[in-house]
Amino acid sequence: MLNKCLLFLASRFIGKRHQESFIYFSSIVSIVGIALGVASLMLVLGIMNGFSNDLKRKIVGANPHIIIEGNPYLDSYRKIAEQLKSVPEIKRIGYFAQTQIIYKASSYMMGGYLRGIDGEGEISNLKKFLKQGNIGDLSENGIIIGSELANELGVNAGDTIYVIGGMPAREFVCKIIGIVEYGIYNVDVSTGIITLQDFQKKFFSGKELANIGITVNDIYHCEKIAEKIAGIVPADSKVSTWIKKNRILFAALALEKKAMLLILTVIILVASFNIASSLMMTVYRKIREIGVLKTLGMTKAQIRTVFLLQGFLLGLKGLAGGLVLGSAIIWILKKYNIVKLPEYIYSISYLPVELSGMEVFMICASVFFMTIIASVFPAYRAGNLEPAAAIRYE
Repeated sequence: MLNKCLLFLASRFIGKRHQESFIYFSSIVSIVGIALGVASLMLVLGIMNGFSNDLKRKIVGANPHIIIEGNPYLDSYRKIAEQLKSVPEIKRIGYFAQTQIIYKASSYMMGGYLRGIDGEGEISNLKKFLKQGNIGDLSENGIIIGSELANELGVNAGDTIYVIGGMPAREFVCKIIGIVEYGIYNVDVSTGIITLQDFQKKFFSGKELANIGITVNDIYHCEKIAEKIAGIVPADSKVSTWIKKNRILFAALALEKKAMLLILTVIILVASFNIASSLMMTVYRKIREIGVLKTLGMTKAQIRTVFLLQGFLLGLKGLAGGLVLGSAIIWILKKYNIVKLPEYIYSISYLPVELSGMEVFMICASVFFMTIIASVFPAYRAGNLEPAAAIRYE
């Protein structure tokens, strides 16, 4: 019963529109400030996560999760692959080799990379990104190229291009059987893919040399799996993961995300100071009421609880408004894709938004923590008012 009484007093002290307009307006400003801060934090977190996760999916799709390389190639890659079958976390094992070459069409030439692949895993992975053609027909003298490379060369599936490479340099004729689009510009503009057997024939004089590409069940455990693999493969082999190869990129994204979080947290912090100032004004505007309550027997702790509850209610209303506003904006962005992006820059035509439940929980916890901290000093001041002195001010 006492708790309900304290909660009732806290809600009454927030103010009414007509009777106590100044306190009411100050409370509304505090609530709106927190709501806008929470909505902004949700939106920025969702967009940063969306871009980061989209980029991760594309990078993981374009490359093996774990790569085992020789110096520069392995001559016993099939024997090593047999040994790796004992690692339960490995999903698929494929083989590849890569070299720099020059692509030549009827009216244009440009540099890039040519990759030879072998393994059902690599073929099935390519099918996810197929834009034109039929990559099931990949055979000798057949080639799959990236979409941006096809645009630069002015070719389509079914056309013929020339590949210049090797030591000494030679020119090979290849028929385009498929065009893939990973969504990563530097990959799509430079990559061509042929069979590993064709690659070995053209560039290794038929020698069986290659590196190993591994697909795992959990891409975020690659580092631990790579450590296990390093104990199996020859000591002169190099084991690397998609995380290591893209560490600088994801470190930059993480730093940008932290910077944005810091800026938006300051917005919520400012709104929390608004709550503190609103409560302080309430304390001085309600001196008479506080004095009467103390005269009637309310303790200092109970008075402080009233103002802590008032700050909590303001923060709760702001948080609820921010969650509703932020969720509505995110839902609209995901449902209707109203924000269009230049695809040639971002490799995606819409604004990606992804927000996890844990991040929403962290936002809620942060708002509650800051609003309670902001309410401590006003509550302390209210509890220290003496009844006689409080009434004398009136």
